[in-house]
Amino acid sequence: MIMNYIVKIINNIVELKNNRRNFGVFGFTMVELLVVVAIIGLVVSLVLASFSIVQQKSRDARRVVDVDTLVKALHLYNNSFSVYPIYDGYITGIDTVSADLKNSNILKSVPLDPINQQVGGIIYKYNYFSSNGVSFQIQYCLETDSIINTKQGCENYARP
Repeated sequence: MIMNYIVKIINNIVELKNNRRNFGVFGFTMVELLVVVAIIGLVVSLVLASFSIVQQKSRDARRVVDVDTLVKALHLYNNSFSVYPIYDGYITGIDTVSADLKNSNILKSVPLDPINQQVGGIIYKYNYFSSNGVSFQIQYCLETDSIINTKQGCENYARP
């Protein structure tokens, strides 16, 4: 809809320019050029804003899949060793949980946050619980609220 409107404006400007050629005036006026540049700038900014939101949603979807992969891998670990890894901290790829999953050949590499660094708390955190019957939880953060049954921010948990 916006593109049709922009094309219509540009066609009107070209038509006005062509009509003036009959009177001996050639070229576009400065106002016409500024209007076209402003419209192009507006369209580019809208596209870039949409692209940023799409990237955030894509990273969030990957986070949910990564956490699901970790939960399934931890279940396999529990089936093999009858216990979950004992660790409280961030999953970095070189931590105790990562080492246990790699050494037991359950995972070749441990999935990490798509940003792969702690930016505003966006990272996976593992907590082992022995008081409630030997269990765990993985805390993870999301940039948007686009995924059902999750929240924007770091109050998302995956449990067995």
